[in-house]
Amino acid sequence: MIGSNSSSDPATVNAQVEELKQALSDLRVFKTETENVVGPQTWADKSLRNIDCSTPKGEEGVNYSVMSQTLETLDMESSVNVVKTFWESKGFTTRVESNPKDPGNIRLYANKNGGHLVSFTATTNGLSLEMNSACVAGNQHEIYKELDRQEASASPTPSTKES
Repeated sequence: MIGSNSSSDPATVNAQVEELKQALSDLRVFKTETENVVGPQTWADKSLRNIDCSTPKGEEGVNYSVMSQTLETLDMESSVNVVKTFWESKGFTTRVESNPKDPGNIRLYANKNGGHLVSFTATTNGLSLEMNSACVAGNQHEIYKELDRQEASASPTPSTKES
């Protein structure tokens, strides 16, 4: 008998999908806040995808990963410092990496309990953000199946159009 704690129980999977959707919403807000802290540049999302992850408790799950870029160049050090200060104000632990052999590249990494992993890169060619949402524990296959089903049912099909 399948209990309500089963990873394939429809109610459980639906709750996990809703949690994943909320994680994406939270990620988008945080990404926009970070972009706004840097300045008024125009940012373009380069990719949004689901990836497998592990929760802080070691459970397998799913999260979203997004990358955003701007080709506008600013003072690299001040850009990194303003993002670092903002992320630390949100409870993230940060570290900055730079290489004297590559002075045109500074990378800021940050993480927070709950699985948020983020990075900000300032180069002489522009800026980029890479961010992962919180990890939602659950069966990846079942979550994707339900997510696909919900997305498909949200799209009108020829048979559902009114005459």
